[in-house]
Amino acid sequence: MPQRRSRDHKLSHDEYKKVAVPYTKQQIEDTFKSYDQNGDGKLSWDEVKAAFTTLGAFSPYFRAWRGKSRADANDDGFICLQTELDELVNYTLELQYKP
Repeated sequence: MPQRRSRDHKLSHDEYKKVAVPYTKQQIEDTFKSYDQNGDGKLSWDEVKAAFTTLGAFSPYFRAWRGKSRADANDDGFICLQTELDELVNYTLELQYKP
């Protein structure tokens, strides 16, 4: 049996999550860039993990590991914002996180 809406016709939290639109590519890119806390143009493990936490990852540790394994092309342990960020963003888009 479907859930009834309240008299004020507002969506419940569960209903909202079902219709919420996923983050855009630009929003995800901006989120990752904002976590480059020391301004070195690279994202460390902790910075990637913190960004996934902000995006709503159930397991940010796992998502950071998967994201880095996909995006860290030169295997230096960092995500370069100029050359590797796009791959991390594409991986994150596949997950369809919603605000």
